[in-house]
Order: sequence, then C-alpha cells, then structure tokens
Amino acid sequence: MYVTRPLSQLLKSPESLTAQPDGPNSGYLVIQDEESETYSCFGLCKNRTLKELPFPQNKELTIRYRRGSGKRSSVSLDAVFLIPVLDQPLSSNRYYAIVPHGKRQGEAFTCSREEDKITCCFCRCIKDIKPKPLDPNNIYQQFHIIPCEGLCSTYGTFFATSITSDGFPPYFLRQNGWTIRTKTPHNFNLGTAQGLDSNLRARFPHSDLSHSCVVGKWYCPFIFVKEGTLKDQMTISMYYEVTLEQRWEQIYTCEKKNNQDHNSVVIDTLVEKEEVFVGGTKALWTKENGVVWFKRYGGGGEQMSVGLRAEIVERMKWEQERGGWVGGEEREVKISKEFKGSGDWGVFRCYVLVERFNLRRMDESLVLSYDFKHLDVMKSKWE
Repeated sequence: MYVTRPLSQLLKSPESLTAQPDGPNSGYLVIQDEESETYSCFGLCKNRTLKELPFPQNKELTIRYRRGSGKRSSVSLDAVFLIPVLDQPLSSNRYYAIVPHGKRQGEAFTCSREEDKITCCFCRCIKDIKPKPLDPNNIYQQFHIIPCEGLCSTYGTFFATSITSDGFPPYFLRQNGWTIRTKTPHNFNLGTAQGLDSNLRARFPHSDLSHSCVVGKWYCPFIFVKEGTLKDQMTISMYYEVTLEQRWEQIYTCEKKNNQDHNSVVIDTLVEKEEVFVGGTKALWTKENGVVWFKRYGGGGEQMSVGLRAEIVERMKWEQERGGWVGGEEREVKISKEFKGSGDWGVFRCYVLVERFNLRRMDESLVLSYDFKHLDVMKSKWE
C-alpha cells in the first residue's frame, strides 16, 4: 500500500527522498501538484517536460528518444506509467513500468535476458520480450532509472538499467538520453493519502459506542488488485483507495431474567477474528499463486470474486498486529468472560473493537471490506 507525497515538497527537501516506507509492502506515490509545475513564455505555457527524478504517478508519461543518426534518424514516442517499487525509498529510482494503451494494456514491461538474444549479422543482439502481468517479486520487471551525466545539454535526459546484471530493459528504456513528458489522465485523480494516523487510532477506544472513525488512508495501484480485465481496471480504476475505519460491533446481548438478582453476566460465545465482505456479502478466501481470492456466492449460486496480491493482505495484517490484533491460524475464537455491573438493569450488551479496511474504486464504489476484531478491546453496556 502506498502513501502520497507532493512533488513540490520533495523538491524543496531532497533529503526526504531517502526516507524508508513505513512498514513492509509499502511505498510512496509522487503527486505532481500545482506548486511543482513550471511555466515558460511569460507564464503562458506549462512545461510538461520533467527534468529530474522522482517521476509522478498522477500523470501518464511519454518517453521521447531518437533512433538512428543523421538523415536517417527519427524520433519515437512511448507512453508508460511508472510506479515506484514496493519497499524502496524514492531515492532508489526503481520503478515498475506499465503499458498504458493497446493490446498489452495493464501489463508490465519486462527485461529480456541473455538467453533471449538472437543472432543477427554474426552478432548476438538483444531481443525485447513482450510485457507480462506484473509479479512484484519478479526482479526483471523492475527498472533503475538514472539521469545522464556530462555536459549541461544532458540535463533532463535519462536511461534505465535492469536491477540484475543479466537483464536488458526494453529498447525505449535502455536508450541513453531519452526525455520524458507528462500528460494528465482523465479517468483518475490522486488525492492526499498520509497512511495511518496513530494518535487518532489510539484515541478511538475511548469514544462513544455509536461512533466510527477513519484513522488511515492509502492507495493501492491496480496491479495489486484482481477484478475483471487489466484493460477494464485501468479504465475504471487505475488506483484503489484503501481506508482504515474503527467502530464498535456488538457480539453478545442478554436480558435480565425475572429471578436474577445479581449484577453480573458471563458471556460464552464464538467470534470470528477476520471477516471479508464482497459486494456487501460475506466471502470465503483462498490463496493461489501469490494472490488471495475472496469469493462470495449469491442466492442463485452466482459467484463474485476479487483478488488481492498477498503483499497487500500481509501489509493489512502487519498494520493490525502493530495495533494489538492477535493473528494466528484460528479464524474463530471462543470468548468466555464475566462482566460486573451496578444498579438496576434490564439488558446487557457486549461490544468488541473492529478495524475495517475498505477498498474502493476511483468512483468511490466499494470493492471489499476486510474486518479485524480486536478481542482484547471490549466495552459493555448496561441498560
């Protein structure tokens, strides 16, 4: 999961580029804000060429490079979305490169290897391989972008290398001296996502039982979510919004019996530590090939499923565990506890703290909800 940082802030404080992401399976998305944009022609023309790293994620990028030399040279343009690699500071300049259009839309550019080379004119030549669906653990789908060094004329030019010594980036990325321009997409707009508000999270258990509160916000690129086709995802929701919400949920209630004259209640009930809802209906889940699939079934037997990369689910659980949630293999736990009240009462209710991750598309429609019950944080109410 990713938090956002405005480009203007990063340019003012370059030391912030070296900050490590907060926790595992996390990263930063850079937002090109108005303050970071520059103009020419006496302020009439917006400059769309990027001169330095890091590159923004709220823009579609176009790489411009020259093929050949002399009269036979030509200029080529290749569009791309660049998303920072998980668990890396922005200063690493490591990116996933995503195809934004065409037959391979939504797939990730991938390095070819020595074994992919072909013989051409008695030489071994690099042959680009086709993009593939992203696997965050595939190091051949990660690129290190480097500014060109030399004369002043090289400022604002770049090239990309593979993270591994035996990898070769696609032709347009490995060319030395390409420039990059921005284009504003019309199908999404990234807002501010600061991650977890630890102070707000700590205050909530002292709140009223009817109260709920959002205590964290992140973004999740579509490459970590599985629903429909990649093309549809990029059109509908290039990024998904992830929020963490706290609320109280009733797990037990009982009425005082006529012959009951003491002020204590013993609860003995089974509670699920984790629950997932897809389309508002409780779902089952399984893990296959690095993806956790959440499936729910309708009354007519129809199935609806949504997948999250295991890295995202692991991140959610890490966030929960540092907040006191106790995991483990058992999904259902038996709660046995005595509560003592005072004075006259007619109805007893017991509540448990629930933290819910909501995953929403860019149009704010809900994809799934993932509940974690903190069974060590309870409240009782005597009425």
